[in-house]
Amino acid sequence: MTDNSGSGPEERQPSAKSRRINIGVTTAIAVILVALVITLIVLFFVVTPYVVSGESMMPTLQDGDHIMVRKVGFTIERGDIILFDRPNAEYPPVKRVIAVAGDTVMFNGETWVVNGEALEEDYVLQTVYESDYVSPFTCDSTEIYEMITNGFTLGEGELFVLGDNRNNSYDSHNYGAILSDWVIGKVVNVY
Repeated sequence: MTDNSGSGPEERQPSAKSRRINIGVTTAIAVILVALVITLIVLFFVVTPYVVSGESMMPTLQDGDHIMVRKVGFTIERGDIILFDRPNAEYPPVKRVIAVAGDTVMFNGETWVVNGEALEEDYVLQTVYESDYVSPFTCDSTEIYEMITNGFTLGEGELFVLGDNRNNSYDSHNYGAILSDWVIGKVVNVY
């Protein structure tokens, strides 16, 4: 016969209340971990924060502004602001797209002309360009200077980008078109 009178080691069963608390804590931790993983995936693969360096996009973006850059699921159109990797650049530049593949671009000495029409740009800092804004001395090559002053058509996968602070921006008017493959993302928010 077995003695169940309590003389052996006692086995304690958790109460219903403590089981509910344990399940609640476990659920809360799981929810927090899932939220953290989703946040990290979004930050690294969908959007990423970036700090603007320099004054080339003034007045639209100021030096030190924080921006959110969408890295997937976007199309690039004229007027969009993008972040891109440019070979030999110290940091990824932020610029405005003024022309896309198939567009014809030229600078006529007073304004940028895209597809035969002068750009109307209420976002630029200066409306008057410095006399040497586009010259053989400010362009990285004579070829770029001639293309810009004579007009040229962007090829497949090319973009023409400029800073809104035109007289103080190192951009496509200096180095020519960029490749769309260089684009990291499209600026979607300033905070």
